[in-house]
Amino acid sequence: MLDKEANELVCRTGPGTPGGEFMRRYWQPVALSKDVTRGGKPKAVQIMSEELVLFRDLQGRAGLVGLHCSHRLTSLAYGRVEDGGIRCPFHGWVYDIHGNCLEQPAEPEGSTFKDRVKHPSYPCQELAGLIFAYMGPADKQPLLPRYEVLVREDGTRKTDFYPINSNYLQNVEGAVDSVHFSYLHMDNWSKIKHKLAAYPKPKIEWAETDWGIWQYSDLPDIQHDTVDPCYAHFFMPAGFLRVQGTAANRHTDVKKFMSWYVPTDDTHMLRFQASFAPFSTHEKPYEWPEDKELNLPGPENDYFCDYDNVDTICGIPTRAPGTAIKGFLCQDSMVNESQGPIVDRSKERLGEHDKVLMAQRLMMLKAIRDVQEGRDPKHIIRDPAENVMFYVGRREALEYVSHPLLAPA
Repeated sequence: MLDKEANELVCRTGPGTPGGEFMRRYWQPVALSKDVTRGGKPKAVQIMSEELVLFRDLQGRAGLVGLHCSHRLTSLAYGRVEDGGIRCPFHGWVYDIHGNCLEQPAEPEGSTFKDRVKHPSYPCQELAGLIFAYMGPADKQPLLPRYEVLVREDGTRKTDFYPINSNYLQNVEGAVDSVHFSYLHMDNWSKIKHKLAAYPKPKIEWAETDWGIWQYSDLPDIQHDTVDPCYAHFFMPAGFLRVQGTAANRHTDVKKFMSWYVPTDDTHMLRFQASFAPFSTHEKPYEWPEDKELNLPGPENDYFCDYDNVDTICGIPTRAPGTAIKGFLCQDSMVNESQGPIVDRSKERLGEHDKVLMAQRLMMLKAIRDVQEGRDPKHIIRDPAENVMFYVGRREALEYVSHPLLAPA
């Protein structure tokens, strides 16, 4: 459990909050690269309670600047991308991707007023179809980690995202809590629950690392009458990596799913995901499902619950129509959102397998304290030599020894 003060500390990420200062020390994905086109329509976004606008200038550079014009606070989401930046629709002021004011058409000839206006802006970088932004102090800016799922070329990749209506932290914890896989996500529940009870209790190994938490679990897979190795790693500041193979052979059909849980405000978030399937574990390159219109689950559609016809504990199908490419989206959203907009962790009763969550929370609280006291938090990368390709979850090589590229030592 966390007392209410500590819970507020880690859950609140708005400007000026301790948790917000911590989260802003890292690069955060803010959109897919395809969301903005060269000279195309700007996109209003909200990240950590800041209202922003994303655009791609005529040089093809992504820019993330304050949503409201510095002149009269009109929304730049209705502006036009031209002449070196984004032009406000009200009086035509133009801002470049660095927040410099390039034009003030109505000001007198020779005016230097534009040179004294600096609009809020954040640096952006693109990698593997994601646009990342750094929203922290300029003198503390780290390198954008070159995670293997973002930079490897020996496989196929897919990036996507979806919104969730609850605080970011409970969704990160829902992912890292690997024990729930055998209960929440188990089909044919009425037929297999007695077999499940006869299996050994879940076994979890975990260890703190320089990037977060390495975690390994042995979880019952009653459908295939086996015990599955499950890797569910936490990486700072609020990320998750899952590694999976086929039920019959852990060395085949290997995929890695890396997720970033990005607060839009304190009670809403975006989950960005980069998925990678190496050539070495597939007879032919894996083809990721095409993007389709996503049916988002929520209380308004009962998370697609069909209690009388779907044999899961909650009656929510593991793959609801229109959500298949998002994995267990409906079930995960239900358990995380139904805890409330922000979980009151002072009321929890945690068990033995929750120790990894306790460690994660303490790690994040320490990182907040590090920032407050002028130190870098965990997993800040500054040395380019360490960032050629960054691996999360190295010790999964214990499982995938025949494919050393999956997890180099």
